[in-house]
Amino acid sequence: MTKPIALAIDFKKYTPQVVKTGLFLAQRVYSESPLVFFHVIEQFFTPPAYLLPYLNIEKERLEKALNELVDPMCPSNIAVEKKILLGEFWLALKNFLEEIDPEVVVLGYEPHVFKIPTAEKILERLEINFLVVKERALEKIEKILCPIDFSEKSLSALKKAFFIAKKTEAEIKAFYVITPLELGDKSCDSFYFLEKEKEIKEKWERLIEELKPSGINFSFETLCGNRLDEIVRKMEEEKPDLLILGRRGKVLKIGIGSVSKALLKISKIPVYLVN
Repeated sequence: MTKPIALAIDFKKYTPQVVKTGLFLAQRVYSESPLVFFHVIEQFFTPPAYLLPYLNIEKERLEKALNELVDPMCPSNIAVEKKILLGEFWLALKNFLEEIDPEVVVLGYEPHVFKIPTAEKILERLEINFLVVKERALEKIEKILCPIDFSEKSLSALKKAFFIAKKTEAEIKAFYVITPLELGDKSCDSFYFLEKEKEIKEKWERLIEELKPSGINFSFETLCGNRLDEIVRKMEEEKPDLLILGRRGKVLKIGIGSVSKALLKISKIPVYLVN
């Protein structure tokens, strides 16, 4: 059975971008997937019995709001489901996502200076694929940027990039960032860089031989410097429609890596965070 695309609806700033992105994915990338719009009523403890009638009234109000948001926007050829989750927040969310097993969860994310947004906590805690949107909805994919470090998650990200490029005829720009020998050094020793570059290119050639994508326009290059800085520079230079990367690198075992987390905060374009 085709996995659904889950859209997290919080009725806040980026909800329109989440909806537009979901519609684009259903029409251009995952054409056989149903859309599942869901909202979790934010309660972080089990409410006393006397509050349940009020919560049910709130649930009915949100169901109506969700219908009014979704129904005018969704064409008849896309299968749509809507769900309001009621219960302890994390348990209700976890159980729901385990039940539907989505291909990806589309999530709006607005960084906050003084507190950790709920969206960031969701991204940290749940080990699934997320497509994170902010000001810009994903409504076209002509160029994909995909930084890799040859970790398990980044190779999954590369496979995802190949899949999406095949569906959309997008160009893929993949690259690896070589870290300088000295942490404070902004430049690479030329001998070290050449030796490392040779090693990385051999890895890449073996990887491509294994994956054997056909009919995809893609390129690969090695860069040198601070990984976050180089990815941001590459984004500014290439102006991609989508950034695809792994949740974390080789060291961290759970959660989101520091570079991935920083890019979520910085990026103005949608970020596909691959598990």
